[in-house]
Amino acid sequence: MATMQVESTEYIYIGVTGTPPTGGAEVAFMPAAQRPSSGDWVDALVVDDDQDALWADAQASGVTGDYYLARLVGPFGDNDVVLEAGDYQVWVRLTDTVEQPVRIADTLEVLGS
Repeated sequence: MATMQVESTEYIYIGVTGTPPTGGAEVAFMPAAQRPSSGDWVDALVVDDDQDALWADAQASGVTGDYYLARLVGPFGDNDVVLEAGDYQVWVRLTDTVEQPVRIADTLEVLGS
């Protein structure tokens, strides 16, 4: 389980195994027992090699995989993903040529009042 403070703005990393998608990746942060609908998905960055500026941070985060997804979460700046305190199930949707798999990833706990 990943944790962050409600006031913090930081990248959340998700480790993924397999080949990186050719069409992009999205994530959704959902309260327990809720499935994402079309409006819940937000774009994620695909961090797939050590030349990416986020690679070292993704590896240091403790998640494992062949590559990583990164999504900025928090209230600072013009960020569009701001979560209230609580527990969230992280969902992943990968888009490739003929497939669009959806997977449940780790949980995220946002700490605060």
